[in-house]
Amino acid sequence: MKLALLAPPHTPPTCPPLGPALLSAYLQQKLPDTEISVFDLNLDYYLNAFDAIRERRLGLRIYKWDEKTTARQLDRAVSFFKNWNPADSDLKEYHHWATIFLSFENIFNAFMAEMAEKILSSQTVPQRMVIFFENLIQPVLIAKPDLIGFSILYQHQIVFAALLAKLIKKQSNAKIVVGGAAISVMGTPEKLLHSPISSKKTNSPDIFLKDFFDYLLPGEGESGLHSLCQTYSSADLADVPNLIFFNSNTLQINPPAIHVLETLPHPDFSHFKLDDYLTPEPVLPLMTSRGCPWGKCTFCTHHHSYLNYRTRKIRDCVEEVKLIQKQYDCNVFYFYDEMIPATRFKQLAEQIIEQGITIHYGAYAKPLKSFTPDLCHLIQRSGCRVLQWGVETASQRVLNLMKKGTKIHEVKNVLSNSAQAGIYNLVFVLFGFPTETTEELQQTLTFLECNRDNIHVLSSGTFVLTEGSQVHREPENFSITKIWERNKSSILYPILDYTVSQGMTSQEVQEHFSNNRTFLNTVSLSSRFGAYREHLLLFATTKD
Repeated sequence: MKLALLAPPHTPPTCPPLGPALLSAYLQQKLPDTEISVFDLNLDYYLNAFDAIRERRLGLRIYKWDEKTTARQLDRAVSFFKNWNPADSDLKEYHHWATIFLSFENIFNAFMAEMAEKILSSQTVPQRMVIFFENLIQPVLIAKPDLIGFSILYQHQIVFAALLAKLIKKQSNAKIVVGGAAISVMGTPEKLLHSPISSKKTNSPDIFLKDFFDYLLPGEGESGLHSLCQTYSSADLADVPNLIFFNSNTLQINPPAIHVLETLPHPDFSHFKLDDYLTPEPVLPLMTSRGCPWGKCTFCTHHHSYLNYRTRKIRDCVEEVKLIQKQYDCNVFYFYDEMIPATRFKQLAEQIIEQGITIHYGAYAKPLKSFTPDLCHLIQRSGCRVLQWGVETASQRVLNLMKKGTKIHEVKNVLSNSAQAGIYNLVFVLFGFPTETTEELQQTLTFLECNRDNIHVLSSGTFVLTEGSQVHREPENFSITKIWERNKSSILYPILDYTVSQGMTSQEVQEHFSNNRTFLNTVSLSSRFGAYREHLLLFATTKD
């Protein structure tokens, strides 16, 4: 058996994907005779694009620059990211080059997504576009896998995964299975196989992803992929945990499996070209738990990824950090747990200090009063330099409706405790939750202004109704009177619109958000740190 694990475009090319690193380690342990290849096609997509733009094989213009100037400035932005010394560079310089790169990403990725959708539906596009994507899959075809697994983190990656799967199917008999967080959080992922896809932008013919995807594997993928690698007949598919597939003409959804985290090996990053990511030194992703210890937020669907909350022993987590630090000569990490509770954070910090490990890291946390000044100082001494907090709103009524379990007066103190300890705070806020009023939105703006000294980076957006969330399942409890799919919405680009009987309309929310965008951008040290969080962490490590 030959297995290939793929990360499709596009996510910022600033660190390797964790999913394939975990899966490859697990499968190599369970199936040592299986030949496993791992391809970060997202990174290759960017590297190939840089070459193509530099060599004028792909014409691109941003701002009012011509193609030559655009190529030169893009090269300089990439070079800056690779050689950046946060200790010596001022934030204006970073913001300048990060803005140029973000502008490139916005224009290039939107264009390539449109090209991918057109090729997917057999529409005519410039041949160089087809060649670009065909070149992307050549390393995969050379490996001659029997089974290919796509790990998809974000919804917008599905169109790229579908196109790459289509191109692979033309030259290979490999079976293709698709999983990852984007599939796991969908309320009804099986729609990807049984429903036609209508084009959002191109008015193309319907696309059926079952023509390219043989299986879906939502949730935790280790045991499912393990079973699939050992499956040689359709009759055996019924025993593959989490699998969604067509059995003859009947769609079958298998029950899930839960993993005991202590049995899972350390992630394997040896397949990745760590020096090619757009950071001056590697930043590696890790997890100490799966699931969310709270799991009650009414707007959230992250709980779909895992059936329940489980933790690994702190000592094992710290041993993993030590091993990976030594193996990859890496000293900077992001813990991508949904959040690390205060009690567990204390244990983690104490164990890192006790073991004498010198690292820097970032993590997600919940702004509760348990993050005292003493705890924040302990966490900082253990190497934590960035904490990401889900503040969402300064209205206590809206927080209660969201079931956040936080008190806004405590949030203010927590941000101060963290900042005073020397930790950089990245704060998430969400405008326009159903029933929110103009006055309540203003409360959030006032909170941001009054606490800007303790908010180093702000990540702000407007509420989006997602399938499977409590708001979606129980709209009447949130004064939502009607829900419908936006015109030309599709599985590739799902958009739910709604009306409310109380609070601001969606249009009013967007107007307020747009009118305050300039202010929101000034709250952050650099608003680009919200897009490139590995850069924020590297910057924070130099400010001891």
